[in-house]
Amino acid sequence: MAGFFDRFRAPDPTPFRRELDRAGYEEVLGHIRKGHTIHAIKVVREHTGMGLVEAKNLAEAIEAGRWSPAGPADGQSLADRTRELLALDRVADAVLLVAKETGMSEDEASRFIGALDR
Repeated sequence: MAGFFDRFRAPDPTPFRRELDRAGYEEVLGHIRKGHTIHAIKVVREHTGMGLVEAKNLAEAIEAGRWSPAGPADGQSLADRTRELLALDRVADAVLLVAKETGMSEDEASRFIGALDR
């Protein structure tokens, strides 16, 4: 009987989920800058396998500047990326970036940022 009920179960979506990589992020950002939000959501879904609501939320977060890929951008170090955020007066984003990539607490990340030479 187990085989009979298996066809009623929804497939597990988690094995097909992937993180949005730098190339996908740049493509989504390009669509957002052109005002093509629906295309941006489609790209997020294609790259990650997310559902519609999740992809929409991620596209909105990218548009608002609240999300960026964790990986380094074209060989830039963490310190360089942090300096770029600081130059844009995005201190909170810089703290979150350092904390996310290093596993530091927010206090430790703040001290790291304070020690950077600008």
